[in-house]
Amino acid sequence: MASSAFAAESVATLSSQQGTVLVNQGEEFVTAADAQALQAGDRVMVMEGGNATITFADGCAFPLASGSLVEVPAVSTCAGAVATVQQVGPSYAQAVGGATHVEPASTWWVFGAFTAGMAIAYVEGDYSITPASP
Repeated sequence: MASSAFAAESVATLSSQQGTVLVNQGEEFVTAADAQALQAGDRVMVMEGGNATITFADGCAFPLASGSLVEVPAVSTCAGAVATVQQVGPSYAQAVGGATHVEPASTWWVFGAFTAGMAIAYVEGDYSITPASP
């Protein structure tokens, strides 16, 4: 059998990209390619200041606004599919803007809590520096 028989079929194409647009086709978000093929279940995230269009195989165009995340449905929205669009907050969308990998929000929360704890420990300790005598 041909290996193409096992490949997922493309249901749409990502087009009209402006700004940072990321696609997750399984494990992580990566920067979208021009005219990237999309399969059902792929997730597309448009960062703050950007936009893009998902064009389905039947010609139906679904615009994506700045700061949005959508999971690509198996059929076009013109054919009756419902595409659920989530708004990603401006601080989250801007923080990831130039990245090719998006960590879960919980990772950033843990890192932030650790950093805050280290800052408090530093302030409470006596870390003064005494100049060396000549």
